[in-house]
Amino acid sequence: MTPQGGMMMGVAPPASSSGGTIPLTLLIEYGLHRTYHELQVLSELLPRKTDMERKIEIFQFASRTRQLFVRLLALVKWANSASKVDKCMDICNFLEQQSMYFVETADQLHKMAKETLASARLPSFSLPCAVDVLTTGTYPRLPTCIRERIIPPDPITPQEKAQTLQRLNEVIQYRLVSNELPKQMRRLKIDQGRVKFFVEHEFEVTLTLMGDSPTIPWRLLDVSFLVEDNETGHGKSLVHSMQVHYIHELAQSRLLHVDHPLHDLYKVLHSFCQSLQLEVLHSQAQRLMNDRLRDSIRIEEYSLSKSLSISYWRDQLKKEKNQENFIIYKLSVHVCEEDEGKPLQISHQPEMSASECRKVGLAIKSDHLSIEKLLMQTIEVRTHSKLKELARELQRLVDGKCEVRDMPVALHVCVLSPCMSSEVLRISIDIQTGAYMCSVPLCGPAERPAIQAIEDALNGEKRGVEKLLVKLKVQLILQRCEKCVQLMMSNCLHSLPIINMEGHSLSKLAATKLFVRVPKQHWFYVVVEVREGEQRRVDINYYMLETSSCTADGGDDDLTEDNVVKAFMKAGQLTPIDTYSLAHGEFCKIFDGIPLTMDSLTRKRKIFLNEDLDEPDAKKTKGSPYFVSELAYLLSRCEEKMPYVFLGEELSKKGINHDGGTLDGTGTCLSLGILYFPEILGLPEDVNDGLRRQLLQCQFRIQSRQSRAWIVEFVFNKSPLPSIHIKESGPSQRVCLMLDMNGDNIQKTVTDLLDEWTSIAYLYGVVKRFAESYNDARTNMSSMIEIQSYNYRKLTLAYGPNMCSLLTLRWKPTTKRFELSLGTQLPSASANPHIPMLLQLTEEFNLHGSLTQLSQTLHDTWNPMMSISKLPTAAVLGYSARPQRHIQNFTVIPQSSSHVRIICRTSHCIDVHFRSNKTVAVRDGAYSLFDTSKPIEGLSPTPGLKAFLSIFVDEGVRLGIGRRQSSAADDNPPSPLGVDPSEMFLSQQPQQGSPAPATSRTGQQGSGTQRQQQDGGFRFHSPMTPPSNPHTPASPGSARLPAGVNPSPSAALMGTPSPGTLLSATSPGNPQLHVPSPSSFVPVQSPQSSLVGLHMQSPAASFMPGLVEGGSPFPGSNLAMPSPGSARGGGGWVGSPQVQDPSSHHTQPSPGHPALHSPQTRQDSDFSKLGMVLPPARVLPQRAWAAAVPTLLSHQGFNALLTPTPLTPQGSSVQPAPASPLERFFACTNMKRYMASVVQEESGLNLISLNDMGCLCFKVETLSFRVSLNSNTCQSLHVKITPTPESLDTWSAEEVQILEKFIDLKVFCPPYKLNSLTTIGRIIAAPLQILKDCIQIMKLELMPDRSMKWTVQWCLTIPPSLYTISPVGIPAFVVRKKIIFMLQLTRIGLNVGPGEQSIVVPLMYDIERNTLSRVEKPNTPAMQAVSTMLSRFAEHYQQSHVNECAILPAVKELLTNLVLPV
Repeated sequence: MTPQGGMMMGVAPPASSSGGTIPLTLLIEYGLHRTYHELQVLSELLPRKTDMERKIEIFQFASRTRQLFVRLLALVKWANSASKVDKCMDICNFLEQQSMYFVETADQLHKMAKETLASARLPSFSLPCAVDVLTTGTYPRLPTCIRERIIPPDPITPQEKAQTLQRLNEVIQYRLVSNELPKQMRRLKIDQGRVKFFVEHEFEVTLTLMGDSPTIPWRLLDVSFLVEDNETGHGKSLVHSMQVHYIHELAQSRLLHVDHPLHDLYKVLHSFCQSLQLEVLHSQAQRLMNDRLRDSIRIEEYSLSKSLSISYWRDQLKKEKNQENFIIYKLSVHVCEEDEGKPLQISHQPEMSASECRKVGLAIKSDHLSIEKLLMQTIEVRTHSKLKELARELQRLVDGKCEVRDMPVALHVCVLSPCMSSEVLRISIDIQTGAYMCSVPLCGPAERPAIQAIEDALNGEKRGVEKLLVKLKVQLILQRCEKCVQLMMSNCLHSLPIINMEGHSLSKLAATKLFVRVPKQHWFYVVVEVREGEQRRVDINYYMLETSSCTADGGDDDLTEDNVVKAFMKAGQLTPIDTYSLAHGEFCKIFDGIPLTMDSLTRKRKIFLNEDLDEPDAKKTKGSPYFVSELAYLLSRCEEKMPYVFLGEELSKKGINHDGGTLDGTGTCLSLGILYFPEILGLPEDVNDGLRRQLLQCQFRIQSRQSRAWIVEFVFNKSPLPSIHIKESGPSQRVCLMLDMNGDNIQKTVTDLLDEWTSIAYLYGVVKRFAESYNDARTNMSSMIEIQSYNYRKLTLAYGPNMCSLLTLRWKPTTKRFELSLGTQLPSASANPHIPMLLQLTEEFNLHGSLTQLSQTLHDTWNPMMSISKLPTAAVLGYSARPQRHIQNFTVIPQSSSHVRIICRTSHCIDVHFRSNKTVAVRDGAYSLFDTSKPIEGLSPTPGLKAFLSIFVDEGVRLGIGRRQSSAADDNPPSPLGVDPSEMFLSQQPQQGSPAPATSRTGQQGSGTQRQQQDGGFRFHSPMTPPSNPHTPASPGSARLPAGVNPSPSAALMGTPSPGTLLSATSPGNPQLHVPSPSSFVPVQSPQSSLVGLHMQSPAASFMPGLVEGGSPFPGSNLAMPSPGSARGGGGWVGSPQVQDPSSHHTQPSPGHPALHSPQTRQDSDFSKLGMVLPPARVLPQRAWAAAVPTLLSHQGFNALLTPTPLTPQGSSVQPAPASPLERFFACTNMKRYMASVVQEESGLNLISLNDMGCLCFKVETLSFRVSLNSNTCQSLHVKITPTPESLDTWSAEEVQILEKFIDLKVFCPPYKLNSLTTIGRIIAAPLQILKDCIQIMKLELMPDRSMKWTVQWCLTIPPSLYTISPVGIPAFVVRKKIIFMLQLTRIGLNVGPGEQSIVVPLMYDIERNTLSRVEKPNTPAMQAVSTMLSRFAEHYQQSHVNECAILPAVKELLTNLVLPV
């Protein structure tokens, strides 16, 4: 019982009550297989069903498949949440299984106890069986019947099987040899005891024999049919298996008890295959009728297993009225009874020739049964036959060839000769209907009616075909003309909107005509008429039609833009064109086509004697037939000739004589010559006559290369100016112009020609006057100016030291003024320096018109203008207290060709006047010209400018001035206020050796004589004032007052003269030519306020006798506007009397009162060398407006003033960016002024008032500061720091020196940032301990400690990297309850990446807590490392150092131990 119970417990648990399970993947796979199987079934069955049945089957399949996959989708969604249910079910099943085990165990035990074991007995033991099994391992005592019934007999061996089959093969071979075989079944194969017969594309049978007796009949093993329908059956079997079984039985019956069993077998199977082939053809024909060909074919007769008859081209039967005589085309497939094999033969109605039948085929080919292919082959042969017959008929009606070619086959009729492939009439036959179809590839909708008429005639009774072909020929020729016009960039129309067609000559022309617009002519058309001629000829006639625009009612009134457009035309004159006379001009050959060979004389003799020439056939002309040569030449001739006609008419209206237009001497093109130009009004008669004599020839030609334009060629005589240009060095000079060609506005062309002639005339007049001076060797003009080019349209001059600056002069007809343009050439490395004053030069030249004066001005002003061009003019940031404001560094404002204003940073200004003797006069432009005690609004006077400018006054200028320099020349202007009147008048008495006259009136007369000589010698007239009150301040008339009349006292008080009209109209400094200064510069509106920069006059000129302007007897030494070249020794202007230089008068002292001399005069030692006796010098008090008096500088000194040069501060190893001395002076002046405002605004800074105007003094709690300019160069600021008396012990000399050095090197240095002054002001105003720590940090910057890891540098303004904290450029030192400052740390000896490792650290010092920390922003890893180190240092430092400032120790800690994360 125990083993039995154990066996029960080992049984696998039964399946759960819920049923079996299946994997979800397997279920989805089953669904996919089922769907794929249904799709395969549909693909096999649907082609054989109708369209409606297909749709139903597809819909049912889609519905079933959709339901299946919807269920699968629901099951998949349920399976996602079925895990919990599965667990519960597994638990329940397990519990039920355990319960079942207990119940079954109890039941079995009870059954065994009550039923099984109640009568259980042990059987008697079978000892023999046990002995056999234990000893032998087998049980041999079973009954043998069991083996006979269950175990099958042993099979034969493979060798026996092979021998048997081989014997059977031999028996089959013997039977086949001894009997007759059908010839169709002689393709066989014997193998494996059977024979297989193949009848290609019909059937395949397998036979065998059941023994070797000759009377044993053949046994049919298998039969299969090879007939296929590849078009409708898709290659599937056409015979059902039941049909095959029936035929199998029928064929087997024919093999029994007959004489020729194989013959009977072939007949049965062959007959069935033929009927099957006919059925296939019949089904294909039905499908063709239903699907594509419809009524085009028809099944006339179908006899089962006998014949199939189909008719085609039945559409013509419907159109034929007499249907009795209509030919019906048929195709028949039938069984040939005459042939033993009874093949399916093909016959045609009407009958075909033998060759045509062979093309189609005599019998059906069983390899591919296709009724459609058979029909197409038949129709193709029929088409070829019909087209050949039609070709023979049409060949008599056309001149070209008629060929049947191409695939699909078509008849090509050449209507024209030569004929392009696109012009061939192509006749083909419709496959379905059998009708003729005509087409011409070139023809469009307009020619379609003629082609349709030919097609209708061919499909009808074929009447009038010849006339229709001629009409088509006319249309094709018209089409050729249209294509030819398209090649010539013109347009053509078949009709025009002409309103007067009735009664006009156009109405008499043929309907087949073209209107070709003449190129570039809107109202002229060439009418091409193509007309039918005799004997199938076509005539082409040409006419010229003139039209005009008009309205719909024929009105010719001009319409405004608001009215409707003129969309109609009115036809004018219609003129026939003789193409022969037009095409054969005076330069054409007499005999065209005759080659010039050695036997040319003999050819011409035969032609003149009318002898026959045995010439070969003419060669085919190259080119496209689309190019109609007559029409093309006619259009090009009209296009070329008509513009000359219109141009000649317009020239005659303007009074310009011409030759009417002729061919060139070479016959290459047309040209129109100008014979006479009218006079140019406003020019002298000698200029007009001289220009006409210079002009040798003027021709008009047309250029048509890229754009169509007029080419006007002027041929002039040799130029009056010698030019270095190679094309202008010959005896004649050609000038070519290009004028726009506008056919509708020829007036503009003539106007442009007159404008060009006017430009040439005006420029020639200027050049003619200039040539007299230039060609005169005495003027030395050729050394100053070089003629680069003069082509009568423009003049190009080269000037400058290396002749590298260019000036181009031309007359501009639109503005009726001369236009100047400037440029450079090699070896120049910079732009033309006169570009800023181009406008002033242009205005002045248009007034005086003298090239001599312009050349002299350019030559004399080149050096100073080149110096001015070196000034930086870019707008930069940081030059003002508002860092985001762009300020232009220098602004150059020309006032005239000899006067320039230079404004520095919108606050300082200097006036520069160009003088003779290579000098310039410089003054402070911030002072008014009318009252030197008042500055101009918007500008600030520059203190110390006079002393700064005097540094650049060289010895040559001092000797040339001829006036004494005051010992107090540093900003001490000459003024008569501090001089005793008696002393003044006593000093006016002539001294020994003085050239001044004895009396005042005589002196005035002498001065007037000198002035007249000077004015006569200069091209610039002397400054003059219109008659006015002689007591007007600084009026020049005061110098000419009679004796006893005192001059205006204001004349002595003003440092500059009244602006008045000091210059005449021809002077470069004329006030009418000046560019008006901005309104901010001149607050008082004066009639002459536009002349802001005037040439200064010495104050002594108004009341000292015997002096010329400026207080000097020499015109070259005064301060008024002289001739730029008056100081040249022999290099002055033409006709200018040369005045001896003052240096030649060694014994003549300068007349006039010493107090009135300009500060730029010589030192006393210089005058003593010259033998002059001068009164003692007088020290004058400083005046803020002293710089209003001009300072004379040489060109070298002026260039040194404006040339950027590096200036390394003393004690600094860093060389700043180069800057000009003037820029550095203005920057220092501006910084000193701004420093004063910082002292007034910042708390803790107190201003100290001193008598010294050149210094700024202020103090803080313990220090005094004195800021001043460098007295030697005036180009740098320096600070002097001294401790206060009560704080001498507080400061050491080293600390004071470090602070001085830091301010000089780091604050008063380029780029001169004003906000740096605010920062340094806040630093020195900080508490004492903080200031001392800051000074020590400055020491670390000036003298870095190499033992530390980092170097430090103050950031006086907010750097760009800290834009998140505050705007860039503002002061970087803020003092409130906490102090914020920025330091830049740079790693020493360690390069990370491409550059140095450098960071900017914003630091904040808490005064109350005495802690240094980092500003929160920006929060980067480097800044976090700084914060961490400062926090650690603060904790350690506050414990041991309570009363010491923590700034310096914290900074040293950063410099020593800071390590940034990589």
